[in-house]
Amino acid sequence: MLFNEVDGMCPLCGKPLTYNKNGKIYKNINIAHIYPHSPTKQELELFMPLDRINDDADHIDNVICLCPECHLKFDKPRTTEEYNELLEIKRQLIQDQQIKIDYYSHQIENDIKQILDILSNDQCSIAVAEFEYDPALIDKKIDSTLRALTKRKIKYHVSEYYNIIKHEFNRLSTTKSEQIAIQVKLFYLKLCEKSQNQELIYGYMVDWLHSKTKVSEEASSIIISFFVQNCEVFRVISK
Repeated sequence: MLFNEVDGMCPLCGKPLTYNKNGKIYKNINIAHIYPHSPTKQELELFMPLDRINDDADHIDNVICLCPECHLKFDKPRTTEEYNELLEIKRQLIQDQQIKIDYYSHQIENDIKQILDILSNDQCSIAVAEFEYDPALIDKKIDSTLRALTKRKIKYHVSEYYNIIKHEFNRLSTTKSEQIAIQVKLFYLKLCEKSQNQELIYGYMVDWLHSKTKVSEEASSIIISFFVQNCEVFRVISK
């Protein structure tokens, strides 16, 4: 579980936690305690006032996979800065796992795959050039937690594909298109319970749609950008 939690990579240095020897793959991992398992008197004074995810040092929420080198560096000596950094990494990993579980409980209508297939196969490239769309509304929804690069990507997706996607949704029954919009909105609200970071929310939304449909991740990104403009994802920020 801990190996999968970090996707087989050391969360501190990014080094793979596996190596190949004679055609066989071996794991090269250490299980590190974030809050020390048997703290010294000095460590008790240093870390006792700090936040912890779980009071049980052996709880799975207090351990994490590291490469041997990073584990040694983290332990000797363990500083408050390194402790807080690893604690936040673990918190984010726990949140990621919880949200991935939510992917399976929040359904999406199969009809959306038709639209994703059209985007993935570039069937709308000629028609797109005929449309112009002003994505100014997006500026009223974006805060500082969304990276500028992601904001530009959303605006590009909206300006190029909004009208095409709207047209494809209109080809579905009203009930189906409304169901899809409601499902997207409900999952967005579910994510808001766990995070207010727009960059994370957008990424989770794209991953969710991609995992449910198994169609192009880029097409999923275009669809979620559509719903940003369409108001199912992100709220208008009052000034």
